[in-house]
Amino acid sequence: MKKNLSKSLVGLMMLGVASLQVNAQAFKYPFFQHYTQASCGPCAAQNPGFQTAILNANPTTVHHMAVHTSWPGVDPMYSANPTIADDLVTYYNITGVPSVVLQGNFKQGGPSAFQQADVDAVIAQTSPIRVDVSHVVNGMMRTVTVVVTNASTNTFSNNYTLRTAVIERNVNYTSAPGNNGETFFPNVLRELLPNSAGDVISIPAPGATLTMTYPYTLDVSWVDTEIEELAWVQDDATKEVLNSGASFDVGVNASINPPAVITQNVVANTTTTFALSTGNLSPNVNDFDYALTSTAPGNWTASYNVNGTNYTANTTISIPGNTNFPTDIVVVPGATAGIGEYTLTITATGNPLVPAMIVKVYVISGVGTLLINNSGGLGDGTTAGDASNWQQVYMDGLAFANCTDYAIANEKFCARAIKDNAMTGINKIFYNVGWTFPGLTDDLVAQLSTFLDNGGRLFIAGQDIGWEAFDGGAQYSTQAKMDFYNNYLHANYVGDGSTNANVAFNLNTNDVIFGGTTSTTLKNFYGGTYFFPDDITAMGIGAVTAYYGAGTTKPGGVRSWNNINKTVYFPPGMEMVTSVAVKDQIVKLSYDWFNDLISVEEYDAAMAKLGQAYPNPANGNVFIPITNAFANSSIQVTDITGRVVLTQSTNGQTTVELNVAALNAGYYTYRIVSGNTATNALPLEIVK
Repeated sequence: MKKNLSKSLVGLMMLGVASLQVNAQAFKYPFFQHYTQASCGPCAAQNPGFQTAILNANPTTVHHMAVHTSWPGVDPMYSANPTIADDLVTYYNITGVPSVVLQGNFKQGGPSAFQQADVDAVIAQTSPIRVDVSHVVNGMMRTVTVVVTNASTNTFSNNYTLRTAVIERNVNYTSAPGNNGETFFPNVLRELLPNSAGDVISIPAPGATLTMTYPYTLDVSWVDTEIEELAWVQDDATKEVLNSGASFDVGVNASINPPAVITQNVVANTTTTFALSTGNLSPNVNDFDYALTSTAPGNWTASYNVNGTNYTANTTISIPGNTNFPTDIVVVPGATAGIGEYTLTITATGNPLVPAMIVKVYVISGVGTLLINNSGGLGDGTTAGDASNWQQVYMDGLAFANCTDYAIANEKFCARAIKDNAMTGINKIFYNVGWTFPGLTDDLVAQLSTFLDNGGRLFIAGQDIGWEAFDGGAQYSTQAKMDFYNNYLHANYVGDGSTNANVAFNLNTNDVIFGGTTSTTLKNFYGGTYFFPDDITAMGIGAVTAYYGAGTTKPGGVRSWNNINKTVYFPPGMEMVTSVAVKDQIVKLSYDWFNDLISVEEYDAAMAKLGQAYPNPANGNVFIPITNAFANSSIQVTDITGRVVLTQSTNGQTTVELNVAALNAGYYTYRIVSGNTATNALPLEIVK
């Protein structure tokens, strides 16, 4: 439903890691653009939680701007300056509220979709530029000065856009101005300088600055003591925000130049080093507190080295002005398999208000299987968190499969690990999407394609993966997602599956993996009316593994094997499957097939069975019974030399009629083939 809370707008996009990270040095402020409305009921439900979890928890480390829209009702904060709000709504293709955009293209979703991990992830990127904002007050007139500094060694060839906003930090009404009951509104957008389009700028040379000034007049309806300015530099082609700055910022002098590769995969007891640099951006000497923390297994060890001195505990280091020190993070994984996340934090000594600089690196050791939880927000936006809320379903299934070498991460980590060539020894991914958005991004499908092309195995389950790729409109659908869905999952999206709610879920009885599993039902795991497991069909070499309801007319799962990779795709999320035993079996049997514990020959033999041709011997027409033929398959007849002498499509028939009158008398064999997959051959004799 347009311009109201629905699955088409909430939990929108968690996009790839920002592109400009090489030689980045400045603190990167997470910048939230928050689309809301004083007459929006879901806004009143979700905004207070966002204020508590994000704004109040990060008073000096995040930037936030509230953009009040024209719908769904009355809102004087929109009416005060409708043009700027309308322009931004169009720029980001906002179709409903509440919706929050982080860093332009890093993540977009309902307020409840955001967590502290999102804030930390943006800060850990650092930025190649620094944005400083100040103002001079002259009665009702103000002059804003924005200084953009190239804090890196990068040279930028493209132009970018500088936008500067006037915001009212705290807007309080004695009675609700709309009909949703809200009376407090933080960081309300009042004006854009010089206008909504901003100014096109060139990033200055390394170490140089660019200064822009903007005069404006305060409106008499604003509380002047609450008025501040916030500026950001943006790539309009990708919408990525390189960095932002505000007139109320506390200066950050620490700098980090992160390593180009942040993920490494090594065997136990092998030392691995991440080379970076840390420093002081100010012209004066400063003291900084260094700390290295981790989530690694207990028998792993780590240290950090700054300017040639090694440290294993927190320490204070004095750094001269405008100086960088070579810095290493050194990790030695122990015998326990897992993923270690290491965070190096640098803070200004004695000044806790100054935001901390952080860099994160990751070490993988001894892992053979990744359990990936999608980090997008829930589809209805009412519950904070991500797919990790139901990761236990997969953990139980992997335990049932006796898998002891799995580790848990999110889809961003997975994409980065593949990109960093850190997947050594990992050939299985179980991707828990459930009902989160988006299940796939262009960056993720590119990395998963690389993983599968190198012989990987992928299990993926979630109720709107197909809907998102094909029906999600400009916010979701891309050609890259559609191609991945068709060409790697070997599935065809039919529709949103509104009739698949609370129906039987029957595993294909002809499937050697899932056919022995007891049938079950699907349940509305999320409540409300949001229960739409996709309608699909198999494509190409895809084979149906399950059905919705009674009979075999509505496929509810597809698997594929092309002699290189294997995929298993279920449109309902595993959390929707009612029977615990069936959930365990689905995960276990997929795991076993991925590990070739169930051979492809056994699997494919069950997927397509040939009956005995009749008459046999024959000299005219021959009838061949078929059970559960492969998608896009054919009957292939070969002579005793192995030469193919006759091919005919099965066309989905249960009995195929062949005319063999033109063949010479002799002995032949026949089989079903589809791509690189074929059944065992049976004998056929031709007589004259």
